[in-house]
Order: sequence, then C-alpha cells, then structure tokens
Amino acid sequence: MKKIINIIGWIVLLLAFASLGFSSDDPIFGFFFYLGFFLVVFLLVFLYTKNHQRRKESNPKNILMIHKILGIILMIIAVFSPNIALKNIQLPFTINLIILVITLVLIILAILAIKLINQSGILKLIGLLLLIVLSAVPAMFANTYLEEYFPNAYNALGTTYWAVLSVAIFSWWGLSLFSKKD
Repeated sequence: MKKIINIIGWIVLLLAFASLGFSSDDPIFGFFFYLGFFLVVFLLVFLYTKNHQRRKESNPKNILMIHKILGIILMIIAVFSPNIALKNIQLPFTINLIILVITLVLIILAILAIKLINQSGILKLIGLLLLIVLSAVPAMFANTYLEEYFPNAYNALGTTYWAVLSVAIFSWWGLSLFSKKD
C-alpha cells in the first residue's frame, strides 16, 4: 500500500510541475512540454539513484540533506507560482511584489492553521476556521484586483485557482520533504 501511495505522490508532483506549462503562451503545448521534460528528469534521477544504490550504501545524512534542499526548492517554487501564473497579464512590479508577500504570509498562516488543527478542542476549531478564511483570500483578491486584467471574472478566478492549487501542492510537498526526520 505504501508503494502505491508513493507512486501516486510522484504522479501528483509530476503533474504539478507540468502544470507550470499552463502559464505559457500556448497552455496545451506548455503542459505537455513540461510534462515530458520533468518525466525525463524524474526518470534520469530514478535510474541514476537505482544504479548508484546498488554499488554503495547511501549515507542517511546525505539523503536527509537532499530532502531538505529539494524541500526548499519546492517552497521557493510555491512562493513564486502565483507570479508565474499571472505573468501573461503583465502586472506592475509592485503588485507582483505584493502577491509574493501575500503568498508567503498565506503559506505561513496555513502552516499555523494545520498545527492548530492537529491540536484538540477549541484550537482545532480555530485552525479549521483560519484555513477556511485563508482559502477565501485568493478569490477575494482575484475579484477585487485582477478582474480588470482578464476578459471576465471566470478567467480571473480560474487563473487564481490554478495559482492557489500550485502553491498548495508545492508548499505541502516542500514542507514535507524539509521536515523529514529520517
């Protein structure tokens, strides 16, 4: 069962990386280009580690360091993914900077909400309410500030939804890798 969950996790990560192609000028080509590129990268890394794993025993400290580095890279991608999603509408620098800061704050607050949810009693309820409020912020931002850059509200919300989904996937995966202990 653990192997199946691991495979599903890698597929989700591959699709999350491939979804970066949706922000290109030709989203269909961009998606499949990124999908192919990251599939080749994942396969090469898999083959490399499989061949080198047989030759020598891997050092747990090196594996832990690789997990931490990959976690940091994924967190950086998470923070910048809204700016990547919105690059085609050519927002001014200050708005891009505000989006970057808001994304970072939302990630930090979401981590806090999850820690509260893992508690018991009233803290669990506060964490759930905080997560609900946090999930509404991107939609309110899109309706308030991004609607003028898109032909209609649905496009603004769709692009924002894609950005939020990529932030969630990349930050969760990055945080999971970074906080791994063994």
